[in-house]
Amino acid sequence: MSYEKSIYTLLSDVRNLITDGKDKVDPVNLQKFVDTLKEEALRFLDPEERTRSSKLRMSNIGREDRKLWYEMHSDPIKHPPELLLKFFYGNIVEALLLFLVAESGHTVEDEQKEVKLQGIKGHIDAKIDGCIIDVKSASNKGFKKFKQGTLFEEDAFGYLGQISGYMEAEDCDEGGFLAYDKSTGEIALLMVDELTKIDASARIDHLKKVIDLDDAPEKCYDPVPMGTSGNYIIDFPCRYCDFKTRCWQDTNGGKGLRKFKYANGIKYFTKVVVEPKVEELF
Repeated sequence: MSYEKSIYTLLSDVRNLITDGKDKVDPVNLQKFVDTLKEEALRFLDPEERTRSSKLRMSNIGREDRKLWYEMHSDPIKHPPELLLKFFYGNIVEALLLFLVAESGHTVEDEQKEVKLQGIKGHIDAKIDGCIIDVKSASNKGFKKFKQGTLFEEDAFGYLGQISGYMEAEDCDEGGFLAYDKSTGEIALLMVDELTKIDASARIDHLKKVIDLDDAPEKCYDPVPMGTSGNYIIDFPCRYCDFKTRCWQDTNGGKGLRKFKYANGIKYFTKVVVEPKVEELF
């Protein structure tokens, strides 16, 4: 029994393709996949890709005001090798998933098309079956936000702002995220529509005013207690911010953040009442 394929049959169609295989691969799809891998390898080693520019762009309009202010008022940041490898891996996953989507019989078009909204540029990953889709490779914890739909309540990396900007720029009513769990290999699709997207134009207008401020706006997150000792650490999203040291420089009596090495990772303390019984990093 045949059925009409749409964005809502995407996951089952890709899973079936992976499970059952295919007698003949479309040579056009295969060549596009190979060409993309080559382009990504060359771009990965391009010296110009080593730093992040201080510009407002579609990919960062969903970030918190204070973080974006620091980004716009700082010199370009040189990416560490670990982050560059992470980006490269994500781009390879994106190319693979789009190849599988096309081979499963779905329409894939407008890969890396430049779009513009309120003068702000961005590049969409692709349109699948006419819907703007952003491909994300995520940790197991991050993947659950796409699988369970909790991204709408907790979006620390501003993904909804990004996809909403793409949708508005292209006048698309539907968009979404095709997510890949780096730990398990599982894929998920989280759709975004007119009711769940943000007003990207209004967000951009607001951010342009924020960027013009002389001083940074208020902190994005409050510190959280570390147990019951009276110690406080920065909240989870702050751990991944390039500007956490500068942002929290007034903590611990003006000495700034204190870092302690725990078994499950580094904790950044804003207040120490009881000295942690683990190694402090300087």
